[in-house]
Amino acid sequence: MSISIRPRMLPAVVVPAVMVALCLMAEGGAQAQSSPACQTVSFKAALNAGENFQRELGEGLLFRVSSQKQSGWFLDVVPAEAITKDYVYPVNPPLRFNANQTLGPGYGETFKSSLSHAHEMFFLLKPSDYDRIFNLIGNVLWPYQTSDPDKALSDYTNAVDRASKGWLKVSVASYKTDPKTGAATHIKLRVQITIPLDFQLAPKLYPFPAPCHT
Repeated sequence: MSISIRPRMLPAVVVPAVMVALCLMAEGGAQAQSSPACQTVSFKAALNAGENFQRELGEGLLFRVSSQKQSGWFLDVVPAEAITKDYVYPVNPPLRFNANQTLGPGYGETFKSSLSHAHEMFFLLKPSDYDRIFNLIGNVLWPYQTSDPDKALSDYTNAVDRASKGWLKVSVASYKTDPKTGAATHIKLRVQITIPLDFQLAPKLYPFPAPCHT
């Protein structure tokens, strides 16, 4: 007499339960991988022609909007103790003819085109990174002065990649111009700053979790 052995089947209710558990585990893993590693804050600024604006960000850094002699403004982030050191310029190629820090005409932009798009840029967080990268810029701009131009460029890009950086986005909410000259008379800005979670923000800046910009 032969005996047939039927494979043991899981109850119908078990399979869906297992599948649900696996899905939840996968979803949890995805959330863990994409969890925010930075924080973001935003604020507004309003300026008339010829006016300047600055806001303390934290850890000794200032965000500035500086009036230019010609129509427009210049954006930068500087340390309060060394305001001539622009923490934006060294980490935002191209190192020549970059219009991104200017709200106004220049470098192929008209006043209207410059204000029609957001200005996004990285900025440095530590003076040691600024000193290291700034000392490498000369070799990139004038490679004929170095014995190994390719190494000069790679040294610079590697230093930028390793540096601690924040991210800045400046959008123009509205502006007014002089009907006769076309020069700006008033501008309203929205500023968004994204920094690492361990960055100590200045008072009255209230952050939200956010993904980092790379």
